[in-house]
Amino acid sequence: DVWQPGDRQTLERLKLALKYKQKAFVAHPNVQQLLAAIWYEGLPGFRRKSMAMQLLELGKLGAMFPMYSAIYMVAPTSQTGMFMKKPFVKFVMHSASYSFFLMLLGAASQRVETLALEWFGTEWMRELVKEWQRRERGSIPGLVESMIILFVISLIWNEVRALFKDGLLEYISDLWNIVDFITFFFYAIWICMRGTAWYIVQREASYGIDPYYPRENWDMFDPMLISEGAFAAGMIFSFLKLVHIFSVNPHLGPLQISLGRMIIDIIKFFFIYTLVLFAFGCGLNQLLWYYSELEKNRCYHLPSGEADFDNQERACQLWRRFTNLFETSQSLFWASFGLV
Repeated sequence: DVWQPGDRQTLERLKLALKYKQKAFVAHPNVQQLLAAIWYEGLPGFRRKSMAMQLLELGKLGAMFPMYSAIYMVAPTSQTGMFMKKPFVKFVMHSASYSFFLMLLGAASQRVETLALEWFGTEWMRELVKEWQRRERGSIPGLVESMIILFVISLIWNEVRALFKDGLLEYISDLWNIVDFITFFFYAIWICMRGTAWYIVQREASYGIDPYYPRENWDMFDPMLISEGAFAAGMIFSFLKLVHIFSVNPHLGPLQISLGRMIIDIIKFFFIYTLVLFAFGCGLNQLLWYYSELEKNRCYHLPSGEADFDNQERACQLWRRFTNLFETSQSLFWASFGLV
């Protein structure tokens, strides 16, 4: 359809130009002027304001995202709802929402609920915290974790909508969508394992078995530990998503493009580094394998064949470092970071 004045800009031609990498068309001044006009629609004069005033405007919009979101859900066709549909306003709201999500992740990782009760609570509250810590295995999510679960469900729903809207091929063509898929996969594991841990604890309690014991005595594949590992992995990917958000910054965006074009050079350098590491590993392994065997014999000198960590702790720690080519190369790698 031919665009008429007053119609909503769909930018289908621009999307097609981006898909087929028509850089001359995308970089044309008229196209850039049109994009800037559409992007800052609803905030007249924003680009002419000083940096302080722009930050103040962004802070005001970001702080009001819960209210704006609630109004949009209740009355999407109202004046405020239509204001929320403006591209730049929508971007600020999404960024503020995601920042709040990251804040919740940080609060959960620091156990902010427990710390708050320990620092500012009464003696009864501190005793309650100790009881919570004793019953940590299979515990139900707290307030912060429950909010994170709601956020994760909403983000997964948003990704599913994008997948059905754009199609599978279009969806996976954006590598950040794959990162989102991995992130939500870890969060799904976290939620499922927390539910599994709760079920196991309740089942053991129904059998008359005390399911609560210190963390150091948990099985290494306890669902609670697996859930925490999945949560940590999902948190890492969630914070890395900030790189994608910062790509709109005029200073950080070009740096990301430069880094992306350096990936091949980085791989070449890493190949040379690996070759040098392998060469030195071969030499050191030839020189030190005998002494590694001596340290191993000193560690495993007990009649039962077990390691004597009480009397030969240093030997038990050192014998692996040069016992074979892989361990030697690994020792050299970590030694470059000062960790050996």
